[in-house]
Amino acid sequence: MTAISALSSWNTTSAPSSGLASSANRTDAFTSSSSLAGSPSTIVALSKDADGPVMVPSPPAWERAPSDAVSRVLSKNMSAYGSAGRFSGLGAALMSQFQAGVSNYSQSAQQSAPRVQGATYAGITAIPPGGLHGNGEDQMTLSITTKSGVEVKLSLDSQGDGLAVQMTSSGELSDEESKALAGLSDAFQKAIDGMTQSTPKLNLGGLMQYDQNVLSSVNLHAQVKLRGGQEGVQTLDFQADGTQRKISFSGAAGNVDVKVDPGKAVALGGKDQQTKAMASYMKQFDQAATRGHGDANLMGMFKDAFTALHSNTSAPKPDSASATSDSKWRLSPGDKSILTGLADFSASVSQTVAYSNPMRSSEKDTFNYEVAQNTSLSGNQDNRSIRQEQTSKLSASYHESLVPNVPLKLTTDSASQNYTFHQIEDTASSVAQVGYKDGKLVRASLQQSSNQSAQVLKYFLGKLESDKTTPGGGSVQRDLMPILGPYRTGEVGLNDEQKDQRRQQALLNLGDDVLLQSYPGQVITM
Repeated sequence: MTAISALSSWNTTSAPSSGLASSANRTDAFTSSSSLAGSPSTIVALSKDADGPVMVPSPPAWERAPSDAVSRVLSKNMSAYGSAGRFSGLGAALMSQFQAGVSNYSQSAQQSAPRVQGATYAGITAIPPGGLHGNGEDQMTLSITTKSGVEVKLSLDSQGDGLAVQMTSSGELSDEESKALAGLSDAFQKAIDGMTQSTPKLNLGGLMQYDQNVLSSVNLHAQVKLRGGQEGVQTLDFQADGTQRKISFSGAAGNVDVKVDPGKAVALGGKDQQTKAMASYMKQFDQAATRGHGDANLMGMFKDAFTALHSNTSAPKPDSASATSDSKWRLSPGDKSILTGLADFSASVSQTVAYSNPMRSSEKDTFNYEVAQNTSLSGNQDNRSIRQEQTSKLSASYHESLVPNVPLKLTTDSASQNYTFHQIEDTASSVAQVGYKDGKLVRASLQQSSNQSAQVLKYFLGKLESDKTTPGGGSVQRDLMPILGPYRTGEVGLNDEQKDQRRQQALLNLGDDVLLQSYPGQVITM
């Protein structure tokens, strides 16, 4: 056998294993190797026994010498096909470098396919890998601003046969800032892993635990190309700072949008109150998904986003200056009992419309759910007014087989047209409010209502057999003065301790009652 080879002058096995940067220059890990970019990148072997040249894959072309921990992870991931494998462990490896004092770093690698013109080496050149930054079909970008104003940006790009990472800092980081950034390594990786799964998940709870005393904002943008025959991309935008928190997701299954306003700190409740309210809302979401036949994975992302954005918030301590920053007064225990304890929010989930019945294109499979809370605080300590409104709306439609547990397969053949078509329209609201004049409670009320409508059209062999609409719902109005007012009946013969215990229990019960109830007293079986 006769072999002719063109070999790179750089040997990957001889790369040093030292850290990212020397102690003399720990904050800048940008070092280039001109010999890498200029080296031949193809190995060609000619065999007498073969019909033509035998192509041997070349090592990847690197932006800089791959002599550090991040490069080793990048090199390991190069052979992976999907974005999950490409980005596996890479975000955490990059971000953990803050702990070592590195705040500027850039690396990329690209595998060029071997190519030969005839039996010569003509046209064999390396592709400059530096152009991968910001141009990947799969992208992850994390931007963080510290309290001191330093802006840090980390980016990961994957494009065909190339992979790139980059980290930049607008200024020098303190040890405390470096530690806070490195502490988000696992959270960043979990967010990446969630978005790159075949069925995406919003694993953002870890990023919400950023140190708010050191970091002022955290933003994540993710873009992942849909594969497996699907067209388009799925995207995620996450933002958290002192004034707002929001998550927007768009993918094949649909869209999720959640916004939380943590600004009204005086209205926030303690951990127990927030836990109770969150459990109640999770129940509302599950009921809506069951009634409207919502996509389980999409609703899972909606719940994860809602939970994440409401984490790491709590009411200010009684002696804290922030306790009076909103409206120059504090809430009494009675005031707090009519509130959920959660920050105000608006949230929606919208499923991608499906047309599952080719015979009737007007019958669409849809699922749209919205929920919101808004709190109004006005006046001063002696003349204050508090109002909190919670609302929800469900609009959904779906097809269902006439035979339980038998999949529905609708075609243009009337013999397949045996089904029910459901259309759901539900709304609910809860409004609690109190008012004071000259320091005395003068009004306290709770108004709640829910309305449901379920229309079911039944078809057999393509012909409409029935059209039935089932309404539901109700409303309640309560005067809360007997509970919150200074004079309450039924306390004759009780000492002060017993009166206080009874009042505390009454406030706890009221805290349960004011929570939104989209389907009060109903078991959802649709």
